[in-house]
Amino acid sequence: MLRKPETTAWVILLFSFVAFLALVIGIPLLSRWYLRNATYPLQVIIQPRGGVVGIQEKGRGDVTLLGDLREVPTQSRIVLSSADAEAFLLFYVPTRPDTPVGTLQLYGQTEVTFVSARTPRFENYGDLPHQLVLQVNMSRELRVNVGGDDDRPSDLQLQTPHGNLQLAEGSYTLAVDQERTEIAVRQGQARIPDPEDGALLLLNSLQRVELTDTGLSEIGVGGQRNILRNGNLSQSLDPHWTIYTLAKERPDQSDGEAIRPDDRAVVIFDRSGTGHIELGITQRLNQDVRGAQSLYVTALLKVDNQSVPVCGANGTECPIMLRVTYLDTLGGLHEWLQGFYYLSGPYLDVCSISICESQPQHIQIPQSAWFAYTSPDLIELFMERNLEPATIVSVDVYASGHTFTSEVDDVALLLED
Repeated sequence: MLRKPETTAWVILLFSFVAFLALVIGIPLLSRWYLRNATYPLQVIIQPRGGVVGIQEKGRGDVTLLGDLREVPTQSRIVLSSADAEAFLLFYVPTRPDTPVGTLQLYGQTEVTFVSARTPRFENYGDLPHQLVLQVNMSRELRVNVGGDDDRPSDLQLQTPHGNLQLAEGSYTLAVDQERTEIAVRQGQARIPDPEDGALLLLNSLQRVELTDTGLSEIGVGGQRNILRNGNLSQSLDPHWTIYTLAKERPDQSDGEAIRPDDRAVVIFDRSGTGHIELGITQRLNQDVRGAQSLYVTALLKVDNQSVPVCGANGTECPIMLRVTYLDTLGGLHEWLQGFYYLSGPYLDVCSISICESQPQHIQIPQSAWFAYTSPDLIELFMERNLEPATIVSVDVYASGHTFTSEVDDVALLLED
């Protein structure tokens, strides 16, 4: 029997109404979901700095040796095959190619596969982080800086032979081989899986742990202590740090500013002008170090702008510099100095004039990328110069040159008794 026409009409009307409601409700919801969750790839750059550095694109074919920076496709394998090899792996939002949202510093024999890196397509919607995924099969030393200067956080997942590490914004150091994965958190939080039950261990700043196939070691905090006060710059500079300017060449030019913003635990050195100036912060310590086993300077550093190439003609005008002043056991006053720059030029990267007693070789770093620096053991360096340190007088962090913009975060002077 044929269905009554009015029944068919009602069925069609009901289905049409349901479809109408689905479109009216569903399209805005789907649009909102897409705006909040759509992503697109970050730009990833490899920058070799020395030694033998190669890339195997998308994990296929031969390894190509690198002499200059280049873009890294997903699933590509980065290979550092000599003990002196160094390279940076930098992650950029394509619309902001000036400041990376993550930096890996690779040292020594290292093998890393870039798995993926994505960022929200619509920056004004949602709160998804920048998401980075890498596989680390081996690394003598891997320094990781997660996060940039934008408001969106970054998350990094490192897949090692012993488990997947989840790193929030911060600074970390890793060593990976077939036997173990060792991670030290300098600043930030890391989630480490326990191989026995898969539970996640939360590792906080200044903690370290070793991960093997059989389990986790005890959490260590090391035998070193930071003798700087307010080294992490979490509080106002006063009273421990003092802002200073020195050697201003032209009185009619700007002094610049050393600023600790209210919303960021950093100090920014900013100056625009001509003629030399030294602008910095200093902390008096007068710390007795006789009998100390080791002494290291560590810091997070960034250079956004500099007008004088390298560190100037004499090697004294780096846009960010670290200085430790000390007395030896005979009462002689000495200094250790280290500079950082990004802008290449005609000058040597060594300060060999008499005022640079330690004759440092300055370090070139990528522009606008956070760089995690750890000095050699200063006690050992001093002793090699037949200088037995007795007292650390002061520590300075400063910028030198004409026009510069640079930043420092989390500076430490680590002493082991």
